[in-house]
Amino acid sequence: MVTPLHHSAPIRSLFAAAILLCGSATANEPAPGALVQSMLPPELTKLFPIGRVFKGVAIPSYTDDRLKSVMRAVTVVRVDEQYLDLTNLVISIYNDEGEPETYISMDEAVFDLVTQQLVSKTPSKIEQEKFTMTGDKMTFETQTRLSRMEGNVRVIISDAKDFTSQMGLAVPGGK
Repeated sequence: MVTPLHHSAPIRSLFAAAILLCGSATANEPAPGALVQSMLPPELTKLFPIGRVFKGVAIPSYTDDRLKSVMRAVTVVRVDEQYLDLTNLVISIYNDEGEPETYISMDEAVFDLVTQQLVSKTPSKIEQEKFTMTGDKMTFETQTRLSRMEGNVRVIISDAKDFTSQMGLAVPGGK
C-alpha cells in the first residue's frame, strides 16, 4: 500500500504530485517520460515504477491543510511513462466542512499523466445527496474539475418535486 505523505511535506498529495503535468508533448517539448522525470521528484517516480501493481491504494489530496479528496483504488499500475491503469476506483470529494459530499466510481479507468485526464473504461457513477448520475463513459479534466458523461446517461434526482419546482419545471403528477 502506498502511504500518503505527511501534511508537513511540500507536496500535499501523492496522486496530485503524480498528475502535476501540463499539456502534451509537441516537436518543441520533451517526451512524456522526460516531462514525468522533470516534474516529479525522483522519490515519487520510484514509488510508481512501470509495470508494478500496487494494491489497496488510498491517496488523499489537500488544499493547504484541508482534505479535498481521497482516491481509493484496488489496484494501480503504471503502464508506461504516460499512463496509470486503475481498478475499482472510488474518489471521495469533501466539502469545506470536511464531510464527503460527492463520490465518483468506476470499475476500470486510465489516468493520463501528461494531459491530466481520468477516463473510465467501464460505466461510471457520480453520487451526491440530491442526485445520482450514471453513464457508459466518463472523462474528468483535473485542471478544470469538469466531468463529461457519455452514452446511456441517466440522472436520478431524489427530490425531483423540490428540484423542479425551484427551476420552474412541471413534474408529472406533482404540483
